[in-house]
Amino acid sequence: MFAFSFGGVDFNVYYAAAKVTSQGGNPYDFQQLAPQIVLISGKINNPYYYAPWFTWMILPFSLFSYPVARILWLIFHFILWLCALHNLTKVINYPQNDWRKWMIWLFVTFVFAWSTWGSEQVGILVFFLFTLILFFYQKENWLMMGICLSLILFKPNLTALPVGAILIWLVFQRKQWQPLFVMAGTVLLMIVISLFTTPFWYLAFLQRDKLQGLSYTLDSAGIMEIQRYTTTLLDWLKVYGISGNLATCIYVVFILFGIFILIISLKHLKSLSEFIAVVILINFALVPYTLFYDYSALVITLFSGYALFAKLQKNTWLPYLVNIAILVSLLAGGGISCRYWITIILIIFLGCAYYIKSKTNNLTLI
Repeated sequence: MFAFSFGGVDFNVYYAAAKVTSQGGNPYDFQQLAPQIVLISGKINNPYYYAPWFTWMILPFSLFSYPVARILWLIFHFILWLCALHNLTKVINYPQNDWRKWMIWLFVTFVFAWSTWGSEQVGILVFFLFTLILFFYQKENWLMMGICLSLILFKPNLTALPVGAILIWLVFQRKQWQPLFVMAGTVLLMIVISLFTTPFWYLAFLQRDKLQGLSYTLDSAGIMEIQRYTTTLLDWLKVYGISGNLATCIYVVFILFGIFILIISLKHLKSLSEFIAVVILINFALVPYTLFYDYSALVITLFSGYALFAKLQKNTWLPYLVNIAILVSLLAGGGISCRYWITIILIIFLGCAYYIKSKTNNLTLI
């Protein structure tokens, strides 16, 4: 409720999108969406980008008044956060049910959940769906796993790469095709339904405001105002005066390194939880558009690192050092772009874990 008192950030867009949809309109058309945003919250916000099935999920919230719907949204995400942590503890089997569990839960809540709650964003929902994917994989429930893989695509900048990589891993490591067929069929079905409920909704993505809204705030007429800052590699480099060709070269090196890590992970990682942890980290390292409030899914990466060091029983001080480094990174100047330090810290953390594991087991990573 403390986050609620700050006035929120993005729920007015979701609520307005639901209102426009319930009235037979197109929520992706900013000329239809903007008046609703201003009407319900008194201030403008940016265009709506999420997949149609996310719109269907938020339709029930539009049955309530805007203030009540905001409270319900926060309660919903608080419950999702606890469920996601519970699921993750079961599938990774760390931490054990003692005082450390509650301390770690408190730590990740402070670091990863607070900004998502305050921004009224959907990072926790993405995190929860990733834990469901792991849960249904553990149960070998391929139908539900495939459905979850389709649902999580509602925010593709966070999930398209991980979903594609998971499907390749399932085929390569488990010779399991069923989740792929279920996922593809479910996505196709939802798109067909969306074309009946909101015909030609996709044409709105050709409007100028859709691309501009990723980089700038817009007024109610769709005119660009202030440049937006993101939690990406390029914006992080810009904070330290690195831009232009040099920044592009560094970005290309990161992309090539990410592809290399993805390939060797597909080859060597037999645990889906470990593989997802790596792929999520690669995605946040490389994605051209994301913000700190999307980082909730990185809890999977952090817990995977904890579990690896617990199994290795070597350098057990390193996870504590990583926790301290993450907390210190929150104090770094430069605004939201500097939260990318968390990605850098986790790259080093997992890199150390797998290096120590390879030396302990005399494995080659190539």
